[in-house]
Amino acid sequence: MEKENNFLKIIKEICQELSISFKTLSKDYVIMLEKDNIKKFIIGYKFDLLTHAEGLIFDDKYAMYDLLNNLNISVVKHYIIYHENNLNSYAINCKGIKYLKKIYELCNHNLVIKINNGTCGIGIYKTNNLNTLIDIYNKLIDKNFSLCLCPFYDIEYEYRAIVLEGKIKLLYKKIKPVVIGDGVKSIKELLLDFNYEYFKNYDKENKDDVLIKGEVFEYDWKFNLSRGAISSSDISLYEKENIEKIVNDLKNKIKLSFCSVDVIKTKDNKFYVMEINSGVMMENFIVQHENGYDLAKNIYKEAILKMFN
Repeated sequence: MEKENNFLKIIKEICQELSISFKTLSKDYVIMLEKDNIKKFIIGYKFDLLTHAEGLIFDDKYAMYDLLNNLNISVVKHYIIYHENNLNSYAINCKGIKYLKKIYELCNHNLVIKINNGTCGIGIYKTNNLNTLIDIYNKLIDKNFSLCLCPFYDIEYEYRAIVLEGKIKLLYKKIKPVVIGDGVKSIKELLLDFNYEYFKNYDKENKDDVLIKGEVFEYDWKFNLSRGAISSSDISLYEKENIEKIVNDLKNKIKLSFCSVDVIKTKDNKFYVMEINSGVMMENFIVQHENGYDLAKNIYKEAILKMFN
């Protein structure tokens, strides 16, 4: 029997506690909640709080960038690019290999290319080689309507703020899977020390290699918890103040009903919004923290109460 994920379990518990009827539809993708003849929906971690338009903007990386940039909010630069065969007027000056080369130059030959509506670090690549960039573009654009190009930012940390009604309910730092050799432990042993659950089945050819003392091994350059990164609440007051400033700026200019805001801090000490997610997923956070389940449940419960108020 397939194990029920924490999210579904949490929502069921909340509904029982609040005397809300609960029904799953569309292979558990849609959750229908009902109380006092009022129906509300949760769809793939997206709660019935954001407007449809807001959700679509947040989940479109270029649209999100263009909105925040227009509102003078500090945000990671994004360029959109379409397939050469796109004949629509909006794509005239931003499509094909010629435009790709132009952005490559603007980004000083070091950039990130990603699917415009991708999630969980899937379909994201960084490169400083033009031929490699062209190959990645050709591979991705054949299966996607549009892609995004970003200058490569030298990121020290990435943070996630879970925001409800403009207030931060949970803030944690993402630490990418990087280990430093001690001259004794193998790469797998070091990775297990870093994130046991994710790396317990690590079986790559280098798993038994021993790094010399001080040698750095970067498993992944991305900060996704779903790809081996870990979450930490060890955030300085300076970091919190800068993230809170960004979130306050956002809530004063757009409605932040229920979403997660990803912020980066670069190694030159600058903060930018990386993306906003209309779905609020905390599965990996729950697993990594002893009280993660209760923290997530309290946030989801408050969101459901807001849905029915």
